[in-house]
Amino acid sequence: MKKGKPESVFSEVKRMTIVLTERMKGWIELMGCHLCVATPEGVPRVTVSRFARITKPDQVSFALEKGEASVIEETVRKNPWVAFGVSKQGGIRAAFQFKGKGKIFKSGAEFESIKQQASGIATDSVLVVDLTEVYCTKPGAEAGQRLDIMSPEEMNAWEK
Repeated sequence: MKKGKPESVFSEVKRMTIVLTERMKGWIELMGCHLCVATPEGVPRVTVSRFARITKPDQVSFALEKGEASVIEETVRKNPWVAFGVSKQGGIRAAFQFKGKGKIFKSGAEFESIKQQASGIATDSVLVVDLTEVYCTKPGAEAGQRLDIMSPEEMNAWEK
C-alpha cells in the first residue's frame, strides 16, 4: 500500500479525460480567473490573472504580472495544486471550479508563447495548470457536483 499524501482527496473516483466545453473555454479566456493555492501547512493564497489561454484540451496557462505572481509563486513551487474560478461576472454565470497541478515558468517556450499573446500585461511569470478536476459551484442541489467524471456529451448536455 502506498503511503503519503494522496494525489487528490478524490483520487479514488474514476476520472474521465478533462474536456472543457466551448462555453467554459470562452469564460476562462474572456474574464480571467482567481487563482487559489495553499501552502503545505494549509494557508491559502489567492491572486488574479487577467489573461488566460487554453493551451491544450486539459491545460490552461495564465500570464502573471510581478505583483500577481509574487502572491503564489513560492507556494506553487512547494505545493503544485491549484484551484481557479472565472473572475468578474463570470463567477456567477460560469459557475465552475477547476483544479489541477501547476508549474511556474519565467522563461522558455511556454513563457514566451503566453507572454507574446498577453498584450497589455507586463508578464513576469506564466502559470501552467494541467487540469485534473472540474466542479459545479452553482448554488443549490448542483453545488459541488463533480463534472470531470462526465463524458464530453454529458457535460455539454448538463451545461445547457
